[in-house]
Amino acid sequence: MTSHEDVFDTPQARQPTILSVYNQKGGVGKTTTSVNLALSLAALGKSVVLIDFDPQSSATSNFLLRDKAKVGINDLLRQETFVEDAITPTAFDGLSMIVGARKLYSLEHALDSRGGSQRGLRKALHFSRNPPDYVVIDCPPALGHLAAGALAASDRLVVPVFPGRYALDGLRRTLQVVEHIQNGLNPNLSLAGILMLSITNDEVGRESLTQLRNEFPDLMFRTAFPYDVDVVKATYRRMPASIFTPEGRTTARFVALAWEIIHGRGKTADDAQLKPALERIQSWHEATDTSYSARRASSIDEGDEPSGGGSGARQAERAQSGRGGMGAGIVGLVIGLIAGFALGAVVGQPVLGKLLAGLGG
Repeated sequence: MTSHEDVFDTPQARQPTILSVYNQKGGVGKTTTSVNLALSLAALGKSVVLIDFDPQSSATSNFLLRDKAKVGINDLLRQETFVEDAITPTAFDGLSMIVGARKLYSLEHALDSRGGSQRGLRKALHFSRNPPDYVVIDCPPALGHLAAGALAASDRLVVPVFPGRYALDGLRRTLQVVEHIQNGLNPNLSLAGILMLSITNDEVGRESLTQLRNEFPDLMFRTAFPYDVDVVKATYRRMPASIFTPEGRTTARFVALAWEIIHGRGKTADDAQLKPALERIQSWHEATDTSYSARRASSIDEGDEPSGGGSGARQAERAQSGRGGMGAGIVGLVIGLIAGFALGAVVGQPVLGKLLAGLGG
């Protein structure tokens, strides 16, 4: 579908700030950052649309949208819907979503064959009515046509990074990609900041943080995130960490990060300024806790729960049942052999004698 801008004169609507979360290296917390940053921006009173642009659709699984979303990113990229109609509200006021699709793997090549796909997302994200304040894009790793399209569509970029040698090397390659995009597809792309996640209180964590702050002193967010096991637990339960533990330190830090996004890198807020947002997240937790618990129970019944209490537990039960059945079979076999020998002692010799006599006769 197209907007027919060549025919209809419509007032130019204010457009949102498009914010991509990207790192060329996988497994560095892009989805965790996208989901919780979008939620925190909404908690601070901003209207936000989160786009799941990764074919794995991990961001989508964090929200209770399985039976609500009728259209998503696949329909938008195929020009089968307008962006306003591709949005599905979440359970959290101010936060909506354009859900992901595993079909993006095949659609990426189909779009590229048409030409111009790397600029297609920017055009698709033009709002004619009710524009949000922010669009947050959870990007796929590596630099395929999807990631390039997201960067070409974005105004600002958040780069999450984990401690460790390979992660730092990946950061440098990512910044080279950003420079390439700025020199070609999107001269207006700016770096919102580098975000250090999952910092362990050991030699690797401390040295990585020191190296980053020394090498990129003007690009680092003031907010950094120490390792938090509750984030890991939330990931396994397929829910935002901020909703899983609204009183946790990670939740407060994501709200502080959202404050930096709104007011500028390095800007900090006092507790009183962040308190309303944290209270709002607490209320969201209380309102959705039953729904997330029900989904978790349903997932266990359906066998697709990734945590230890799901299909793995049932497999263990089936294995135990199988071992029990095998044991019963062995016992039955032994009892049968004993009974056979006992019966042979009584009747075996006469029967066997007659049989041998017949054969010899």
